[in-house]
Amino acid sequence: MYKQFLRPLLFMFDEELSHRWAIYALRTGLVSNFVNASARNFPSELATKVAGVQLPSPIGLAAGFDKDCLVLEPMGNIGFGFVCGGTVTLAARDGNPKPRLIRKPAQSALVNAFGFPSDGLGIVTKRIGRLREIRNRTFISISGNIEDEILECYRRLSPVVAGIELNISSPNSAGLRGFQEPARLRGLLELIRNSNPTRTPLLVKLPPWAQDSDDRKRFLSLVETAVSAGADGLVIANTKPVDEVQLAKGFGGLSGQPLKDDTERMTAEVAALVGKNTNVVSCGGIGSPQDVWRMLAAGASAVQLYTAMIYEGPSLPGRLNAGLSNMMELAGIRHVSDIQGPPPNFDNRVGDSILSR
Repeated sequence: MYKQFLRPLLFMFDEELSHRWAIYALRTGLVSNFVNASARNFPSELATKVAGVQLPSPIGLAAGFDKDCLVLEPMGNIGFGFVCGGTVTLAARDGNPKPRLIRKPAQSALVNAFGFPSDGLGIVTKRIGRLREIRNRTFISISGNIEDEILECYRRLSPVVAGIELNISSPNSAGLRGFQEPARLRGLLELIRNSNPTRTPLLVKLPPWAQDSDDRKRFLSLVETAVSAGADGLVIANTKPVDEVQLAKGFGGLSGQPLKDDTERMTAEVAALVGKNTNVVSCGGIGSPQDVWRMLAAGASAVQLYTAMIYEGPSLPGRLNAGLSNMMELAGIRHVSDIQGPPPNFDNRVGDSILSR
């Protein structure tokens, strides 16, 4: 029903206006008309932990969809096992000039150059404080250009959320590359850890790297630095930097289906490097139960998605839960942590018929 009615309506507008309409639909309850109530019931075999946080499903909402934390509660009620709001910055920011978001429908992809538009820490913290059921599975992405900005965001948000995601890897925001130097990243993470004896879980979101490139060794070294300096988990990975003449900046970050194979490869590389003591969250190109299975088999504890939902609709997270559960039953697997090898043969239409209208 989403593809027949709501998506064509939204796609009549430019990308940012469509996004604002989607946020409005979530805030007013309109989205519930497109999602079966069974999406709120998580199969018990999908329960997992990320950085010590108990989650009913490994399928999460990636940062970037709900930048100002306006609809985290309804997103948690459409099938996401956890949500990540933000990215939040200390001061309010307008972000980069428009246009800064374009669709690539043939690729089921987006390219964005937002540059962290934000209502600012004070306003967002108040919104998060009003969360009810979803707070214990809410992560918030934070960032800034200097250590003090990031530290203040962490200090004020860590008491009111389940965990923090530190974004040092957006390709669209000036000032972040400095934190991709191991010594500076170590200093930042140690500063954060020393400020919070209770150790609110901390995930670090890293940039992508090509398989055969000089960057690979450098970023894998950054993985080791993040873990040894106190990160509880790693999000692999941020959007891929690309040139894009349709955007005001002339470049942006690619998200969606084209990233899937690289996400699986990077997940496997990082999981092999850090072992089972550090959780890996796969992010990039995930849009089907088979995709989720492959990331978990590669060593991820959970996944995040955003772009696929733009093209597939709000019933997607519920369909992913149902599809993953059905595949586990076919394979005789009782818990997501035991997933390994290629996914079993599975007809996606089973999940569609159960959970979409």
